Amino acid sequence: MAAVVDLWWEWVEQSLSVRDCERSTGDWVKQYLLPAHYWHQQSVRTKNPTLNATYQIAAQQAQASLMRHPITTAMSCEQFTHWQTWATSMVTKFQRTSSPVEGRNGYLSQIHHNRRGLSTRRLRVMTTIHNFHLQRSDGSTAAERLFGKPSPDLFEWLVQQMPVLPQARRGKAAAKARTPFLPTVPA
Repeated sequence: MAAVVDLWWEWVEQSLSVRDCERSTGDWVKQYLLPAHYWHQQSVRTKNPTLNATYQIAAQQAQASLMRHPITTAMSCEQFTHWQTWATSMVTKFQRTSSPVEGRNGYLSQIHHNRRGLSTRRLRVMTTIHNFHLQRSDGSTAAERLFGKPSPDLFEWLVQQMPVLPQARRGKAAAKARTPFLPTVPA
């Protein structure tokens, strides 16, 4: 995730360098404009009421700091609108660059996107594998951390639950190999 964030900041820097803006304007964009747009977008996107309240407070504080800044007050309405549009697009791109690396939800989202849907059965299987098989670097699974005790090995348990598999079907007796009869040809 950190590499993706660094990449995004490089993208911001490159975009600012192309615009040939002054250093003070670039600092204003990075320290005031982008945070205001980021927190606004977070407050709009989140559905969690507790997080939403926190994000709205952060958005209001960032917006107030932005509006008090001398560069903001000195800027024409047209210039400010231009920078707002740019900041919105950059913040949206930040969201898109971070989404593929958001762990299990990012993985499920990618699977859903690639296959155009997940069956309920497949989703249950993937959830079980995630909770009982995938391990952190310390060797614990999500189920072990939740229940406070080790869980049995998932695949050992699965093998014990499976019935004995039937024997393979017998195929028809192989036809006798026939060598083609070639009549002799006079020389």
